[in-house]
Amino acid sequence: GTSGLIHIPSARMLEDGQLVIGAAFIPKPYFTYANRGGYDGGNKRNNPGFNTYITYGILPFVELMFRYTHELNVPVTPETEYFPDRMFSARVRILNEEKKNPSIVLGFHDFGAIILPFDQRVSGPFEGSINNNFSSSYIVVSKLFRKNFLEFDFSVGYGSDLFKIGTSSFNGIFGGLQINAYDFSLITEYDSQYFHSGIKWRPLNSINLMLGFWDFKKPTFSFNYLF
Repeated sequence: GTSGLIHIPSARMLEDGQLVIGAAFIPKPYFTYANRGGYDGGNKRNNPGFNTYITYGILPFVELMFRYTHELNVPVTPETEYFPDRMFSARVRILNEEKKNPSIVLGFHDFGAIILPFDQRVSGPFEGSINNNFSSSYIVVSKLFRKNFLEFDFSVGYGSDLFKIGTSSFNGIFGGLQINAYDFSLITEYDSQYFHSGIKWRPLNSINLMLGFWDFKKPTFSFNYLF
């Protein structure tokens, strides 16, 4: 949901006032979801995942995102005690890209978990369903180079469990390269665990489509609309 490549974030950001709505599919066994409730005894399960999100450039240097992550093949019922993950993210650009300088962004995934205790519980049929599944604090650097009609956009970053809330994303060094040519982009990246590749196509200025391979093995896709 945040500005980035396939799975990793980059230091690219939405412009002030821009809004993006989109969705992405994560294949099994690469989607993991640690439910703290009763379903499956709180173990991680390997099912496909589907993210829907909305991202907003609230300031020229601040980007906010809300993401709703659903584990496919798992019913949302009181019996399963399962409810999809809800996550807020925030990103702040601390350095603008210039001719000799890269762009640098600080990001926080699931920053609501910073406020709520790890063992926080909600009442009712979904008791115990508040999870810290995709938390991460990271810094990422991006630099764009141009050669004729090609653009080479490099990104590298480091993620850690800065607030001790159970990091599940970008725990270590990550990075990638996006090569842009006209309305197409070729992408390769490393998310601190797996390597991914893909191709992006922008058929219209407001529509972005991506088809790729997670860990160079399983197909993944995403799409979004820019307002």
